[in-house]
Amino acid sequence: MPPISRRALLAAGLAAPALARAQGGRVIRLVVPFAAGGLTDIATRLIAQHMSGTLEQTIVVENRPGGNAIIATEAVARAPKDGLTVLVGGTAGLPLNVLMRRNLPYTLEDFAPVALLFDGPLSLTINAGLPPRDIAGFVDYAKAAPNPLRYATNGPGSVGHLFGILMADAMGIRLTDVAYRGNGPSTADLLAGIVEISVEAPTTTLEHVRAGKLRLLGLSFPERASLLPEIPTFKEAGYPQLVTGFWTALLCPAGTPAEAVTRLNAAANRAMESELIRQRLAAEALRSISGPPDLLRQQMAQDMAVWGRIIREKNITLE
Repeated sequence: MPPISRRALLAAGLAAPALARAQGGRVIRLVVPFAAGGLTDIATRLIAQHMSGTLEQTIVVENRPGGNAIIATEAVARAPKDGLTVLVGGTAGLPLNVLMRRNLPYTLEDFAPVALLFDGPLSLTINAGLPPRDIAGFVDYAKAAPNPLRYATNGPGSVGHLFGILMADAMGIRLTDVAYRGNGPSTADLLAGIVEISVEAPTTTLEHVRAGKLRLLGLSFPERASLLPEIPTFKEAGYPQLVTGFWTALLCPAGTPAEAVTRLNAAANRAMESELIRQRLAAEALRSISGPPDLLRQQMAQDMAVWGRIIREKNITLE
């Protein structure tokens, strides 16, 4: 199945509220901490459409961007515990905010895990004008460089920022982060050679990789991505400690009745096992996931351990 464009995904996903309105029952709100039109929003609308059909119940997607996901996340934490308000949470809004922000208005204990939906890898992408052709060559190049190589991030405490620290420690190289407001400006500077490296999701730079302007050297998945079977993993290159990434999941306020959580989990699993959704996510180098709520609980515990170590060692805090 050929990759489906983001425009096509959005067109399909926007049909979810229309389908939901045609059905009866109490309304379920999926609260997305980002603006409409982004990858998380688009994927959520596709999943909501499928879940709505399974549950035979209205599902609407509500975008509440701002505050590094804090606004939406706090709103769900304080919502009624009736299974009708569900957070579309992720790595940054939950474990990373909890680890780095002293005055955060919520904790992980404020949420009941419902379902892990999908995850994605981080990448090592460089300007094609640089000599490295593979991960080993990159390590040699970075070690020989007179100054630390610069890598683009979405700001202090972002997954990319922390992954760059993890990568530098694992490879024994020197890197320095450069913060940007979005992937557009950072990709422009990567193309211009102002920064040498990107460690964000591979689809943010993929069109330029395919055009030969950037070079994708490795991915942080435990196995190769179906979208990019020619790209090796860090694990293959001898860096198993770089198996990590970012994820998106559903969570309810803590105290939500178990039967409501079970019902939502079953509908989410059915959506994530849909071949259509699996293929559309794979076209963005994302992996569809299904399983019990404990799978999400385990993922968050793992993140608290892995990212927590880096955050404590480097004394990273956000206010």
